[in-house]
Amino acid sequence: MTIHAISFDVWDTLLRLKPFHFRIAQEIATLNHTNQVKIYEDMLKNYQLLKEYRRKGILRFDDIVHHCLELSSQNLGISIELLKEGVTKAVLNIEPKDLLIKESPQILDELYLQGKQIVTLGNLIFWPGFYNRILLERLGLTKYFRYQLYADEIKYSKPSKEIFSRLCQTLNLEPPQIVHVGDNKIEDYEGALNFGLYGIWVNPLFNKDIDVKDKGAIVNSIVQIPKVIRLFERNSN
Repeated sequence: MTIHAISFDVWDTLLRLKPFHFRIAQEIATLNHTNQVKIYEDMLKNYQLLKEYRRKGILRFDDIVHHCLELSSQNLGISIELLKEGVTKAVLNIEPKDLLIKESPQILDELYLQGKQIVTLGNLIFWPGFYNRILLERLGLTKYFRYQLYADEIKYSKPSKEIFSRLCQTLNLEPPQIVHVGDNKIEDYEGALNFGLYGIWVNPLFNKDIDVKDKGAIVNSIVQIPKVIRLFERNSN
């Protein structure tokens, strides 16, 4: 079977999250006259807590950004307004290339030239999907994406079946015609496989280039994605 579309998680798949968190911390520290390093460390702890809440189904998926802002405000000890302002300034002021996983443009271009439909499918924490759109636009990457789908717009988050169902509906494709790529084993990889999509888990700590089993693959770099897709297509015939 031919793979017609590839959906990508954004953070730590196409863009690096820690530099963005660091810039948010820098902006908040400047606004609030506090210690940047402490804010950054607290933000990393807060991020892990929010991911845990998401896995446990504690977050309000119909209003996920505001709920994450409320929780983050409590966890970080700063106001929601300050957090919003810090994120907004980070989006506007950061050098986008500082966020880029360097192989991303090459891989997106290769898949695009092959005629594959490319979309984003992203979970969120305390900023809206629209901010991801701005950063990807600043990097010149939005030309590759037919659609950008984010949890605040869909009202569901990975690994729920509803978000992958919306992906299929948007593309008008069946699950076996789509590959989802992401850095999170549970949310991206297992979520995609459980809904019947192909799944690629990008794990930089993986000790091999590629490991393919049925409809799933683990890779240590997004560089391997075109090769894995060819293997999926060959093995399905």
